[in-house]
Amino acid sequence: MSRLRNLYTYLITNNAAEVDRGWLADYIEFTSEVEKVRASLKLQLDIRDKSTYAGTRFELTSDPWAAFAEHLLYKKANGISSRGQSVLSDDNFQLFIAEPNFVAALAELIRDPSRENFSKYWEVWEATRQKHRAKANPLLINRTVAACTTKVTSTVNVPDFDRVYRWLVGEGILERLSDPNAGWYDRNVQVMEMLRAAFAEELEIGETSEQLLSMFVWYLFENIENISNPFTLKKQVIKYGAPGTGKTYTAMQSTKLFFDIWRDKYPNIAPELTHLQCIKVVQFHPSYGYEDFIEGLRPELRNGQPQLALQNGVFKEFCRRAGTWEIEVHGIPSAGPQLAADWQGLTVGDLKPHIGKELKHPSWDGIGTLGDSEKVADAVPPFFFIIDEINRAELSRVLGELMFAIEYRGVKGRISTQYAQLNTKETAMLTTGAEFWFFIPHNVYIIGTMNTIDRSVESFDLALRRRFRWERADPDIDAVRLHLQKRDAEPGNGSHPWAGLADDLAQLNERIRKEEILGADYEIGHAYLMNLRYPPTLTHTEVRRSVWGDSIRPLLEEYLRGSGRAETLIPEFQKAFGF
Repeated sequence: MSRLRNLYTYLITNNAAEVDRGWLADYIEFTSEVEKVRASLKLQLDIRDKSTYAGTRFELTSDPWAAFAEHLLYKKANGISSRGQSVLSDDNFQLFIAEPNFVAALAELIRDPSRENFSKYWEVWEATRQKHRAKANPLLINRTVAACTTKVTSTVNVPDFDRVYRWLVGEGILERLSDPNAGWYDRNVQVMEMLRAAFAEELEIGETSEQLLSMFVWYLFENIENISNPFTLKKQVIKYGAPGTGKTYTAMQSTKLFFDIWRDKYPNIAPELTHLQCIKVVQFHPSYGYEDFIEGLRPELRNGQPQLALQNGVFKEFCRRAGTWEIEVHGIPSAGPQLAADWQGLTVGDLKPHIGKELKHPSWDGIGTLGDSEKVADAVPPFFFIIDEINRAELSRVLGELMFAIEYRGVKGRISTQYAQLNTKETAMLTTGAEFWFFIPHNVYIIGTMNTIDRSVESFDLALRRRFRWERADPDIDAVRLHLQKRDAEPGNGSHPWAGLADDLAQLNERIRKEEILGADYEIGHAYLMNLRYPPTLTHTEVRRSVWGDSIRPLLEEYLRGSGRAETLIPEFQKAFGF
């Protein structure tokens, strides 16, 4: 279950601001109201009686039964899910809630949302639909029971839920139900039972809820491509956007998730290896060069005399360590080069005859315990190289001939570096005869971050640009708001709340986006309002003024330097920020 917990942390906990809190609040509210209706029905009240809806929002309406039924069956989004393309016309809705058999079946489902009553409700719905020539609406049927019980999830569209279910089964997190007649309801009950067991402690102490666990299934569906196998994604990414949007922070978070996914799947391969040992962060700057990154001549003392000697740069050394497995396979006599060249298709069975002989790294013992059909490329540990502010260096000078190796990974993409003739077995990655080679291993993931105001995305070398996937990072107002709301909830802070700063930042950024000489690339990132170190006794107004003077105004003045517009625009921006 550790992989499931990692995914919950990644999709829910670490992205608390991005989780639809409005949906969660509506979900909790409506299910609690259905619970009150259930209590009334158990007291033998009729579902159409006004007294049945005591304590709910519907009791104040002229016809509580119709208002409740409309919210449950007809409304486009009712707190459980949207109705998607499954629409019941207004005329048919009125006919449905006037049918005694339908009303009775719905009341019984609310009173006891069991598998049996769900099946009966489905049958009555179908009979009612056919009687009035309405369209088939399976999603609305599922949505009804999802409002009646958290035994099932809010992923009420069968194909969507089944995609998550197949993934859970395929990953070994869940065992497929053996009953061939098991349907959406049964699979949902199984998934929710598994989630309640996995998060029993969090449920007990209130760190999660059954509604949030149900929503987690939907977030799994929305992210299924990424979580199915994140290591099949493009292996070089650029995260770009305005300063302070958390590009490097999210890059670190992503690598931690990906490493944990690998570790959970292969616990016996290099168990001593940690995420921190598999990640390297460097920051580029204008004087950063090929010698720093790949290799170059540097002075060192030999026998007390200074001499120039070839030394590897940070990226080359990182690749030598990450490429241990490919290098060892390449070194297998006779068959090695061919095996290494087919790295993506190489299986554990192909290498078992060589483990413990030519393949001597301790991790091969763990790899050797895997099934013969397991892909070696999946079992080898992932390594992550993060380049902060990648666009501040002269990339053609830093990367040199690496553009070929970035696109063509492994020994097939090996290159001869600028100092190849000075390499030795101690500095090179591959040796063939008297030649020394460098390559970027398949298990190396390169993540670059860049502030678009330092140099526009368009000026990034096109040949290099196409080798990366580009992901924009924008200011996250919800993250600021949630962070400040948590701060305000701490003892002693309630009398001086700061959460209003989130709205101040939103208004300022809206004004910046509309300014022709600036635009979205010059918005103020949410990091400027995170972890503020001002005294907690300061009011919202006082903190806003301090943040403006300490951080935001100097940044805007730098943006506007030389434009001739600073004197007029700074006061306008200040006003947009709230004073």
